Amino acid sequence: MVQGRRSRYGENSRGKRYLIKTIQSTKNSIAAATLATGMALLTSCGHGSGQIDSHPFETALQRAGGLQITMSPALLPAFDPNISDYTVRYKSGSQTQITVDARRNVAVSVAGQASQPLNFTTQVTLTPGQSFPIVVSLFGHSKTYNVRCLPTDFPAWTTERSGIPQAEYYIIAPNPAIAARAAMNYVILVDGYGVPLWWYHSDTSPIDAKVLSSGNLAWTRPISGEERRLDGKLVHTFKADASIGGTLDTHEILLLPNGNYLFIANVKRGPVDLSLYGSSPAAEILDNVIEETTPDGTLVWYWSSMDHISVAETDARWRQFLVQKSPADPYHMNSIEPNGASYVVSFRHLDAVIQIDRATGNIQWKLGGSQRPESLKFVGDSYDNFSGQHDARILPDGTLTLQDNGSFTGRSPRAVRYTIDSVARTAGLVEQVTDPDVSEAICCGNARKLSGGNWVMSWGLSPFVTELTPVGKRVFRVTFLDHYFSYRVAPVPFGTLSRAALRQGMDAQFPR
Repeated sequence: MVQGRRSRYGENSRGKRYLIKTIQSTKNSIAAATLATGMALLTSCGHGSGQIDSHPFETALQRAGGLQITMSPALLPAFDPNISDYTVRYKSGSQTQITVDARRNVAVSVAGQASQPLNFTTQVTLTPGQSFPIVVSLFGHSKTYNVRCLPTDFPAWTTERSGIPQAEYYIIAPNPAIAARAAMNYVILVDGYGVPLWWYHSDTSPIDAKVLSSGNLAWTRPISGEERRLDGKLVHTFKADASIGGTLDTHEILLLPNGNYLFIANVKRGPVDLSLYGSSPAAEILDNVIEETTPDGTLVWYWSSMDHISVAETDARWRQFLVQKSPADPYHMNSIEPNGASYVVSFRHLDAVIQIDRATGNIQWKLGGSQRPESLKFVGDSYDNFSGQHDARILPDGTLTLQDNGSFTGRSPRAVRYTIDSVARTAGLVEQVTDPDVSEAICCGNARKLSGGNWVMSWGLSPFVTELTPVGKRVFRVTFLDHYFSYRVAPVPFGTLSRAALRQGMDAQFPR
């Protein structure tokens, strides 16, 4: 098992190459008792996948004296028998040079070349996205390691792994946190070692990216969204319904169990009297509209924020967006979550989460923000409100999770979970976690509670994507370099997508 690992991934914007640095938490990665039984296990069990724990093949390989593989450009991360996927960054006009230092009885084949024992150097020609295998053989058993070439403009980050993640992959879409940086336009699946296994380069900046129940990936972009297969083929394009007008909002796309799609549209409405807040008596506002469409784009249901929520419910700290923006932005819906026959919806500028009845459109409860008859009371939460919250989700046990950004309050963002009692009209705090390295989150971010108990967070306009235990111990972190961040991170549970399917999808996009 590899623990306590810190790796610097990629290059900075000036092209300076960083070295991979690995810190092992113990002096020996294999215990003496394991070494003694490794060959017996190999003979009886065959070889394992080597993704999370030390397996018989890896044990036997290290007992045989180990194996060193280095490359130029550098292999990322540094070679470890337990890690099966790697990358090298493309360098124009050069080949990838592979140097193998093997021990007796260990044979290695690089990119389909004949297996060779002991020490040798060879070269492979790659273009960005392409991959090649390294097959390591020992006593009639073998394991394949995969190396893929990164584009020159691929996002750079560092990775820390100090435990065993409960998510198999993480979906990220790095975007610039400052205007001086250009958008990179990548959707990326990263594994628990920080290795990018799959990516797609979009023509505009992806925002909300996720794996759908179909196994395809979908993401929003400015004005529109798209769904693609792992081989990159376009399946569906999302646009706001023409009869209602407006444009697709970037915050949410969902595939419903009935096969329909759910998303947010921004529709201009007016005139609206905003003179009470220092704006025009005939102002124009953005109405956030939830739309459900069939796969062929037919609108079957919609819900308008303006029809059910007064602009007077815009929280005082967000009223600047009633004056400074045109059209004004009184609601700023940023997530939708199905909950039986209802939808749970987060509104940043209301500092509130509401549940609406799909059949009637009525608000069933409201948590946070200004008071209304449907409001719930916080129980056990010393803050007694939200500030700029994101990503409200309902777990199978009925509890509500979200990221409370703490915007404009001077406090750190937190991931929180509540029990909802709609009869007693209470919301009881169950747990919360914070990250000591994140002191503020003025916007963006999300928090997902995994079935195993860990939390996965993108900490809101910060460079960090983390997985934490329920007591806040960090087991995994990606830190983006050069002022980039990911609006959301979508954790992918084990068994959702196979590594073989991800590799095949990439090979279809970038054949050799």
